[in-house]
Amino acid sequence: MRTERLRGPRFETMAAVALALAACSSGASEGDFELSTVPTPPAYVSGGDVLVRVDVAPNVELDRVVLAVEGGSVEAAPAPPDRLRRDQHALLALVSGLANGGNEIVVSVDGREVASLTVTNYPIEGPIFSGEHLEPYLCLEQLAPTNNGPRLFAIGNGETLDGAGHGPHCSLPTRVDYVYMPSGEEGDFRPLPDPTQLPAGVMETTTSEGNTVPFVVRIETGTINRAIYQTASLVDPTRPEPDPWNPPRGWNGRLVYTYGGGCEAGYFQGNSTGGVLRESLLGSGYAVASSSLNVNAQGGCNDPLSAETTLMVKERFAEVYGPPLHTIGNGGSGGAMQQLLIAGAYPGILDGIMPTLTFPDATTYFIDTAECRLPLRRYLNGRGLPEETKRIIGGWARWYTCESSLGPRPNRIGPDDCPSQIPADLEYDAATNPEGVRCSIYDAMKSVYGTRVYPEISPTPDREFGRSPHDNTGVQYGLLALNEGRITKELFLDLNERVGGWDIDFEWRPERAEADRGAVRIAYQSGRVTSGKGGLRTTPIIDERSYLDDSGNFHTSYYSFVMRERLRRDNGHSNNYVLQRHGSGTSLASENLALMDEWLTNLALDTSAGDLADRVVRAKPTELVESCYDADGNRVVEPQTYDVHSLYDNARGQCNRLYRPHTGPRMIAGGPLTNDVLKCQLKPLNAGDYRVIFSESEWARLERMFPNGVCDWSRPGVGQDAVVQTWISYGPSPVNRFQPIS
Repeated sequence: MRTERLRGPRFETMAAVALALAACSSGASEGDFELSTVPTPPAYVSGGDVLVRVDVAPNVELDRVVLAVEGGSVEAAPAPPDRLRRDQHALLALVSGLANGGNEIVVSVDGREVASLTVTNYPIEGPIFSGEHLEPYLCLEQLAPTNNGPRLFAIGNGETLDGAGHGPHCSLPTRVDYVYMPSGEEGDFRPLPDPTQLPAGVMETTTSEGNTVPFVVRIETGTINRAIYQTASLVDPTRPEPDPWNPPRGWNGRLVYTYGGGCEAGYFQGNSTGGVLRESLLGSGYAVASSSLNVNAQGGCNDPLSAETTLMVKERFAEVYGPPLHTIGNGGSGGAMQQLLIAGAYPGILDGIMPTLTFPDATTYFIDTAECRLPLRRYLNGRGLPEETKRIIGGWARWYTCESSLGPRPNRIGPDDCPSQIPADLEYDAATNPEGVRCSIYDAMKSVYGTRVYPEISPTPDREFGRSPHDNTGVQYGLLALNEGRITKELFLDLNERVGGWDIDFEWRPERAEADRGAVRIAYQSGRVTSGKGGLRTTPIIDERSYLDDSGNFHTSYYSFVMRERLRRDNGHSNNYVLQRHGSGTSLASENLALMDEWLTNLALDTSAGDLADRVVRAKPTELVESCYDADGNRVVEPQTYDVHSLYDNARGQCNRLYRPHTGPRMIAGGPLTNDVLKCQLKPLNAGDYRVIFSESEWARLERMFPNGVCDWSRPGVGQDAVVQTWISYGPSPVNRFQPIS
């Protein structure tokens, strides 16, 4: 093991940053220089150093160009050919010693200033734009132990970190370790004890660029943004350490960023990442990066924080290896949420994404989980109904989906069910610990949603809770089932009379739940509800969907259709979204990664003018079409369609007959496939909405249970007309600082 000084994170170029250039009289003129920070935008640099690229006009010799920064140092050299083997007339410079705040980087030619760029540097522990640090925040050493002892972070070489002796902000020393893959046998990576020489039994691997190299991986582990991060890449340790001008021969210039699943309230550093020792990825030459705050169950289900952490880790990666040609997101479930939310709200951090077990976002996913867990499960289990009837009312594949898969899971929108990493004595209890940690994701995202006092619940007059956007006022549960003749009028009426709602502590109440309208608007405006707008409009997406519906698993396949439908609604098409379906025993990961790489490479080579969204579609490989695979691996090429009526009738299309999609309670209540109406607009009761005839007394019951009307699903939800913004800052960065709609 080698220990290095802790250096800061960095990010990757989303686009060239335009600059105001000063004219000079030394053979260089205005317009001869363009400066950009790579890959991080200049407003979001961290850790005291950053890579700067200076594109220089062909008439200006590179050796005449000098960069300087007050109080810091610059290491500069000609930029090597890019990963598409195009020569570049540019300098690549590592600028170090940046002060926190603004720093002016000056470019001179023959002693005369010709250009400058201001970069804003933030501390390595953050934050940059994700808002005030969440407190309390438990470092690795402080996490509640398991039955087997303390929680440890596995480095990947057989050694672990326990967090003992951590510095401020949970910081740990940066370390570099090497592992190798042995040849001639199946097995895991082995530690490389002496990096100065390779053992005889090292496997060789051939990268996607055709380079055959020893299968030796450099693992860097450290702390960035209060998280434990890791990067991994093929490196020959017997050669000089890699740097931005001399990247390792085994790296193919692409970075895969991995995201872990779950969705919990956070408040702790975590002891795992999305995984960086991925044999198939590394063996093909891809570098891999991730951090503990990119695991949704550890990062608070807080996508601005995950985006910020990704940005910072990418910056660090680029300072070691050079800027990647493109960055590909990878991960399932809560890892899919992060990819979609980051690509939508912070475009450019990820160039392409590969979600699996897709959920579009946490906020709208919790519409279904909240209703199953509390009001519906409570009512349906209390009426002695057959399982098939209960299943039909919720739209699930099996009643098990709600009863045993969704129902026992942490509710996440209430304050209880804290993650096991948080010691029990820190948890909120209205009676015994009113100032404790509330493990609601909205409390953990108070920088986004804000807080307020709920007088009817707050245990003390000034105790504020995170505002919640969840609501079920006006929802007619079981409406589609009623109109399809699957449930009786009496069951429909009794269900909607008695189902009730919940309060801010996610305790059942007979009245329907009422969302905080400000929180609803913030969810749409800030991109916490994904849409086809923002960055997702121009992001290549390959969604590989394993079919788990019939097992009752809560990762139901209809969420992929939900995400695709949002793109179609907002853009008129979903041509940048490719959906593939197969059984749980199939994997297309390697093939899809190669296709995503081809897609992004085609896009990088397309220098034509015009709308980026059109170029994204044009760059898509011809082989990438919607399809499904049967149990024998045979491919069925056909458009992937969704029809809620296939829940009751024969499924349409071969793929739907193989993998029948199901749904959730809101669609059975009449809601749209987009499943993104947090609080519906209301309309008067209308007898024409029902295929049954209600008696006068039955109609009077409907009027009593819905005195203000029922959901009008033909209209956008309350607050859904908010203009979606990207690259919002919740502080401390002043750039595009969030101003909630009043």
